[in-house]
Amino acid sequence: MRKAIISMLAAGILLSHSVTTVSAAAGFDNFRSSGNFTTGQFRDVGGADWFAGYVESVYNHGLVRGRGDGLFAPGGWLTLGEAVTLAVRMRHIYYTGSSDVTAAAGRAFYTAYADYALDNGIITAHGDYRMPATRAQFAKLIYNALPDEVFSEINEIADGGITDVVSDSSFTQAVYALYRAGILAGADKYGTFFPNAHITRAEAAAIMVRTIAPAERVNVSLPAQISAETIFERSAGAIFMLEMFDALGRITRIGSGFFISSTGLAVTNLHVVEFADNAIATLNNGKSFPVLGVSAHCRINNLAIISIGVDAVSYLNLADSDRVETGDTIFNIGSPQGLVNSITEGIISNTSREIDGSIYFQFTAAISFGSGGSPVFNRLGQVIGVASSSLTDGQNLNLAVPGNLIRALEVSDYYIALGDLHRMS
Repeated sequence: MRKAIISMLAAGILLSHSVTTVSAAAGFDNFRSSGNFTTGQFRDVGGADWFAGYVESVYNHGLVRGRGDGLFAPGGWLTLGEAVTLAVRMRHIYYTGSSDVTAAAGRAFYTAYADYALDNGIITAHGDYRMPATRAQFAKLIYNALPDEVFSEINEIADGGITDVVSDSSFTQAVYALYRAGILAGADKYGTFFPNAHITRAEAAAIMVRTIAPAERVNVSLPAQISAETIFERSAGAIFMLEMFDALGRITRIGSGFFISSTGLAVTNLHVVEFADNAIATLNNGKSFPVLGVSAHCRINNLAIISIGVDAVSYLNLADSDRVETGDTIFNIGSPQGLVNSITEGIISNTSREIDGSIYFQFTAAISFGSGGSPVFNRLGQVIGVASSSLTDGQNLNLAVPGNLIRALEVSDYYIALGDLHRMS
């Protein structure tokens, strides 16, 4: 199967490179240890450190040479240039037995490797190689650098089983392949990957060793569900109460919402914000921020993506809501009656309840006035829907907009002020 290839921000300049080729059959046998590593090779790598063996191995295999002055900088962030260089070295050794990619004099060490990566489909464009690489970027580089047979499966990881890697991310295929091959194991007992976190040099060393030496790979078993306490702990910082005000500053409605990006984009119901002139979002820590406007909305599905004046916030991951089944256990966290971040538990009563031409999930987790716009979670703490309404003449007859409908919204680079949205209605 053709692999997806990494896309980076275009930075622009194509540089020349030369590659020294060694005749060898492709395979793991080409990774040979030189045995040149000596005790004290790096002053910042002690024998008791968890990464010491990995550092020794990648050094002996010619993949890493340190940061200079006797330092490896295990806790330092791997730059994108270093990440591309390491991926290319692994590929070149696997296919030729040599890691030698010679750069032109006077140019940055990574330029020849970056050109090689571009020529061989490891990347699709040059990027800012001085920036720190993310864990997702490094996983995708490693996956793109080597053939499928390198990633033979030893672990059964269900689709959707990695709690913070959702089905439509550009790196999903790579990360799942590395988990299933025992190269990645996650950062906690739930197998959480933290794809957007910067990767350290020590972490990169461990990943490389597990890639080139199958005997070093690890068995991983991910839980089928996580506890309500953990879901709340991990999610509460990304969920907020909304208070809507008219032009005179009088409160007109309360609701809920949740962030879907670190830059302040969030989801709620359209009915929550539609007739407000202003709105305030209050986070779990008590801090409040203004709602700047609406960046996308859909009246039929009662959804709005709003922009909130806050940066660097935690956010929630959207699961594939098409995988939801009747009877699934679910959780809701919202602000019923203004009680910020209240969690309730229930099940999916029906996955395709049609009301007024719209399709909803029907669920039993208790919600009340103020819960509209709050996230509905699956058992892995991924968002599968947005609580929308209740049928008042029954008990726990609650409706949620399926999460995949959020993905269908076209988010603008600008936002419509709340008052203007009201006048457009």
